[in-house]
Amino acid sequence: MQLKKGHFGLIGIIVAAVLIEVTAGAMYYTSQRIIQSTMERLVKTEMNAIYLCVRNKLVPVEVTIYNEAWVVSDYLNSPKDIYSITQNLVAHNSSFIGSGVAFIPNYYPLRARHFEPYSVRQADGSIKTMQLGSNGENHTGDDYYRVPIEEGRWHWSEPYMDMDGAHTVVTTFGVPVLDSKGKRVAVVYADIALDWLGKVAEEAKQYRSTQRFIISGAGSLLAGEDCPIYRAALKHVQSNENREGYSVITDDEGIKRHVFYHPIGGHTDWVLINVLDDDEVFGALKEVRLTLWILLLIGLCVMAFLLWRAVKNTDELQRINTEKARIDAELKVANEIQRAMLPHGEVKDERIRVKGYLKPAREVGGDLYDYFLRDEKLFFCIGDVTGKGAASAMLMAVTHSLFRSASTHETNPARIMTTMNEASAAGNENNMFVTLFIGVLDLPTGKLRYCNAGHDKPIKLEVESLKSKVESQLVESLPCKANLPVGAFLDTKYAMEETTLEAGSMLFLYTDGLTEAKNKLHKQFGLERVKERLKVKGERMKDPQAVIDTMNEAVHAFVGEEVQSDDLAMLAIRYAPAQFQSTLNETLTLTNEVREVARLSTFVKQVLAQVVSDKHLAGQIRLAIEEAVINVIDYAYPAGTKGSIEIHLQSDGKILRVQIIDSGAAFDPTAKEKADTSLSAEERQIGGLGILLVRELMDSINYERAEHRNVLTLVKTLNR
Repeated sequence: MQLKKGHFGLIGIIVAAVLIEVTAGAMYYTSQRIIQSTMERLVKTEMNAIYLCVRNKLVPVEVTIYNEAWVVSDYLNSPKDIYSITQNLVAHNSSFIGSGVAFIPNYYPLRARHFEPYSVRQADGSIKTMQLGSNGENHTGDDYYRVPIEEGRWHWSEPYMDMDGAHTVVTTFGVPVLDSKGKRVAVVYADIALDWLGKVAEEAKQYRSTQRFIISGAGSLLAGEDCPIYRAALKHVQSNENREGYSVITDDEGIKRHVFYHPIGGHTDWVLINVLDDDEVFGALKEVRLTLWILLLIGLCVMAFLLWRAVKNTDELQRINTEKARIDAELKVANEIQRAMLPHGEVKDERIRVKGYLKPAREVGGDLYDYFLRDEKLFFCIGDVTGKGAASAMLMAVTHSLFRSASTHETNPARIMTTMNEASAAGNENNMFVTLFIGVLDLPTGKLRYCNAGHDKPIKLEVESLKSKVESQLVESLPCKANLPVGAFLDTKYAMEETTLEAGSMLFLYTDGLTEAKNKLHKQFGLERVKERLKVKGERMKDPQAVIDTMNEAVHAFVGEEVQSDDLAMLAIRYAPAQFQSTLNETLTLTNEVREVARLSTFVKQVLAQVVSDKHLAGQIRLAIEEAVINVIDYAYPAGTKGSIEIHLQSDGKILRVQIIDSGAAFDPTAKEKADTSLSAEERQIGGLGILLVRELMDSINYERAEHRNVLTLVKTLNR
């Protein structure tokens, strides 16, 4: 049967409708996954902030009472002085409602059977001291007393109404008191009101439907409202022995809710619970899905209208996606969280030394720096968020997380910057942005790839500048192309630049809090003063920490007593690779054929026999080399194309270095995500296991594209 022209139009409309529906369905589920990930990250950030607020409130109480337990031990022979101790505790600790010392029965035979001096703060601010215990009153059954005495540990009690002393709902923290023989004879304790917990639990909510609860280990409600949602969440949390996790539950009304819970920790058994309505998180997305169905039916009549409507709804989906990813600019981030994000400890590589410094102008700020080693490369960044205070600190935290996430499987700093910009600019209604410098230093070669996004140019100190004669041109700013800051515009293009660091060279990175520091005459410290200080002669300036200390001393001397007006961050990196003294240097050239693996195995086995006595270790190294070479055979050259593969083995007796070189298509195996071995064989994607095995067997794996060739370097320590 011959189709008429109208039939072709109808078929076209039907095909278009089906394609649009398929596309819309894919976009819906992709957006759902992105929103889910964003929700989890935001809630965890909120819970971390609340956790630190609670711990900052409780830790001073714990430390004070612990120290006071030693004081009480010294005054056991003078019971009348115990009253003064409790009075001083309340007088000098504004968070204490009351404080007391509860002794074991008949510890002082001439006094009450249950001797318990207690001081409480009255409504008018005065402090009343009394003896709570008596022959009729018995505190030995209370858990604030029982747990420290019987188990010898610190303890926060269940909440209770204190009718004897504080006359309000309190929780009590107790610490055992030991006599000279180490026997537990009393408990020194402090009563803390719980009204502040409710205020903390209500702060910084990203979602309007968020409901938070803080419970004790026994399930008592410390903060939040007793409601069906709470009871449903409590039942689920109590069924989990670890009291930590995330679950999706359906309450008695059939409403789907997301429940996050995590222990407060410390000496408490408290648990923080965060509950969100699924309708708020995914409601807008569900409405869009319904709208797409309706538009599809209408679009069957007019194809042009269908296509136009599909484009419009695609934009709507993207808007919703970016809206959910926007970070609350008013979220408070404690100073402890900000500093915890900074790298700690020394870089475990003798070729590089890195030191950083961060000092916010306020309690928290927007400057940041970060660095870490991956696959023989040092990834580092330094940045400055617009403004100061909590809003900038929040964006700083997001930027830090984005840098770590984007750098996990990427070595090109321009692409890392682009990924971060796309995530930051999307939904940036507050028009905040970050000036940022990202660098990736290849440790074997000294090649530095970097990208600058509106940040101050780093200063490079060439190796000659660290000798006795200093020339001004050897302390110079690193050439950087002008790029817009991260978060300013969604479609910003970033360019990567390259240079090579000589052995002994140093990079000094900083934020404008250094150059724009002002003295009492409102003059700025300036870039020239920075460079002058970096020209100081001597071995001291070879140490990154000494460079930062020197710059700190200089800017403090310049500013004097003036208040710090801007956040300040500095990062010093010294590249000083040692010369590799090779005692073994062997090379084998293969073709990209599987049968060549036999030659490779024989060659590697013979070479390793010269430097590796441990047969098990030699077998591991041989397996790693074979897996890496097979990976090159499989992927480097197109099917049917012959190519060569060079294998170089070098060793100084302590380190074995293997280089695998081919001239095939550019392929970075280190950028491939690790295979998820927790999945079943049916669920797991093809590929990745070979590289995973190489990573597990060797100490490091490094990839470079040099002179149109792939260079994969594997390193293994022979003598541990």
